Amino acid sequence: MSVFIDRTFLLRVSPKLQKFTQKKSDLYNFRCPLCGDSSKNKTKARGYIYEKKNNYFFMCHNCGASMSFYNFLDKVDPHLLKEYALERYKNGEDGKANYTKPTFEIAKGTPTFKSKLSLPSIQSLPDGHFAKEYVQNRKIPEAHFSSLYFAEDFKKFVESLGIEKDGLKEDDPRLVIPFYDEEKNLVAFQGRALGESKLRYITVKIDKDNHKVFGMDRVSVDMDDDNKMVYVTEGPIDSLFLDNAIATADANLRTAAKHIDKSKLVLIYDNEPRNKDICRQMEQAIEEHFNIVIWPEMIQEKDINEMILSGFSPDEIQDIISKNTYQNLRAKIEFVNWKKV
Repeated sequence: MSVFIDRTFLLRVSPKLQKFTQKKSDLYNFRCPLCGDSSKNKTKARGYIYEKKNNYFFMCHNCGASMSFYNFLDKVDPHLLKEYALERYKNGEDGKANYTKPTFEIAKGTPTFKSKLSLPSIQSLPDGHFAKEYVQNRKIPEAHFSSLYFAEDFKKFVESLGIEKDGLKEDDPRLVIPFYDEEKNLVAFQGRALGESKLRYITVKIDKDNHKVFGMDRVSVDMDDDNKMVYVTEGPIDSLFLDNAIATADANLRTAAKHIDKSKLVLIYDNEPRNKDICRQMEQAIEEHFNIVIWPEMIQEKDINEMILSGFSPDEIQDIISKNTYQNLRAKIEFVNWKKV
């Protein structure tokens, strides 16, 4: 019934939408009423209404606007919106939004989210959307598209969760990377800027008592299998190219040992021998007897994603990591040589 209601109200508002046309079943095209599409070329029509999971959504390929049909009506025809909300409500549905909101439990004043974020996933975005193109251009495996999200306005999204975070700005679209614990509770998320920004990454913790480690919901630890290791990277995106990998979202990879026995960990620091913080972290990891990757001289790229973009395959990278993992004295010798590069 949701699609029928959405379609009915879309057709009612269509006279206000310039160059409105139906492309195919449940896909409509028109000039974006939010950005105007183009003041120079009146033939441009890059606004779309499309169906997803029995509901309509709006997307503009020019300004990047992405929202539910409810929010679209709110901007285009607020008077018709009231009638639409009432119709959805009478039908036993949420009158204010055509998507299902996440449920959460209150524990010691902190929300613990049990479901996925109430944001469009990268997988759900139409082809050509700038956020989807960003992910594709970084060659992130498509298998992860459903677990990465897009926030049209990251500040509003954070505020909608009742979280106070300094330094956020309005109208800041970001790729949203969720961090779940072993029981699939959302404990943190990271927003990656999709344009020019002084803050490329913003990490928000929901559970202040939980160490932010990305990938704990999908990693496997087998203490009886000496060949089954857990790889630890700094960046969550880097971890998506490796088998059985997690990320700490900072250079302190040793914090992963608070969740997983350090004998099962392989720490993979960024390949930056002139970065004093990384060198200090690596020295401490070696002193504490961690398994650590020391990149060979032939690797010029800064991190795993750069290696992928340079033409290395995930299997080749995994092989390089395996052959250049050291511990104790051998790690110290390789580390000294690496710093000289």
